[in-house]
Amino acid sequence: MEKKKFNATEYKREYAKSHYKHFSVSVAPELKERLDSYCRDMKISKSEFIKRALDVLENQ
Repeated sequence: MEKKKFNATEYKREYAKSHYKHFSVSVAPELKERLDSYCRDMKISKSEFIKRALDVLENQ
């Protein structure tokens, strides 16, 4: 019986597939630039931005 070689890329892909969900959104170019600038300035990902925005909105 031949042992299967570990494939890091395949592992990462499968991990992401089972632990994350993907969604996309279309926004006006100006809003996209605002979001990109904010995330860059704050050094956060867009996922972190959404999490923080939801936290604020849910606690109003």
